[in-house]
Amino acid sequence: MKVLRKRFLEVLTVVMGIATIIGAVVTYFVFPRELFLWYFGIPLFYYLVGLGFGEVLRRINRESNERLLNIYLMVKIAKIIITIFFMALSMMLVDNRYDKEFVVTIGIFYMVYLILESKFYFDFEKSLKRKKTNEKLKV
Repeated sequence: MKVLRKRFLEVLTVVMGIATIIGAVVTYFVFPRELFLWYFGIPLFYYLVGLGFGEVLRRINRESNERLLNIYLMVKIAKIIITIFFMALSMMLVDNRYDKEFVVTIGIFYMVYLILESKFYFDFEKSLKRKKTNEKLKV
């Protein structure tokens, strides 16, 4: 589990870093300059959400694996609620003329993070099944 969590954090850092650089270049040249000042809060937000997701999964390892799906769904719902709250807060702070651009940027990062998180969860489940299979074979 430690190896998988460490790999998730490494991949999260690299993917969010690359997405931040590509997004910054696009935002700088396509969208207005005022929006660019708020841009870096978006990838930072998703990086912090990813760190929280990794911490939740670390704590799950101590608990029963049967509750894993429920906890995962609760994390997903919490992430959506936090994202909507972040979007509303940001839209209040950023000039109203840039709401559409800001929401599109948040949506793109949400999709990048969703793909990354889903891939990690798939690997996590696969490793749990492999671990259960190995334990059954030992008996």
